[in-house]
Amino acid sequence: MLTLVYNPQDAALAQRVMQDLKAQGFAFKESLTAEKGMILLAVTSPAANDDATVQNVVIQAFDNNQHVVLLTAQPAPIPKIMNHLRVFDFSSSYPLPALAEHLLFLASPEAGSPLKVLTPKTRAKNRGIGIWLTILVLVWFVVGLVVVGVFRIQAPVEEYNTVETEYAATVASIVQQNLPRSTEEAENFPATVQAVTTAQRPVLIQTATALVAPRPTRSGFSY
Repeated sequence: MLTLVYNPQDAALAQRVMQDLKAQGFAFKESLTAEKGMILLAVTSPAANDDATVQNVVIQAFDNNQHVVLLTAQPAPIPKIMNHLRVFDFSSSYPLPALAEHLLFLASPEAGSPLKVLTPKTRAKNRGIGIWLTILVLVWFVVGLVVVGVFRIQAPVEEYNTVETEYAATVASIVQQNLPRSTEEAENFPATVQAVTTAQRPVLIQTATALVAPRPTRSGFSY
């Protein structure tokens, strides 16, 4: 189903295109409705660019998630919100066959959904969602502060300590397996460091260094 929107100055072209498309089997409605599958033909011209009614109908089609096709009656810049649309130039020729072919494609399942456009209504909706999400985050943040600060609810200490103990024991076991225990192993220690995983190297080096470093005494002398 098709519908047309145009400025009165472009009525001659709009009516001609509509009659020719009807002769090829296309059906028209007098005005845009929200029904699925409707396609809007918008006639562009300097007068149409200044016509709030034309612009609003195009935006309404975007909000309805409907396809929009532009027909140029007179050369004029395409408004930014519409510059992604397919344009058929009727100002210097009459490309009706190409237009009819494109309309058949848009009416087919292969066309897919129209590109989503950030209309004023969509922007307002997005802002509303953003505000509600911000409020929810702040509410949960305050709830978290109250739960921790007032009710003293924290992570289970025993479970945390158990996990940390197991982790430390695992690291110590891996490090102990690679520490040098003889002169020969000490000579090969650089190769051992290169052989272990990158994450274990600092721990292994620091542990080996601590084992051979002089131990401080209370008097300040090492032994």
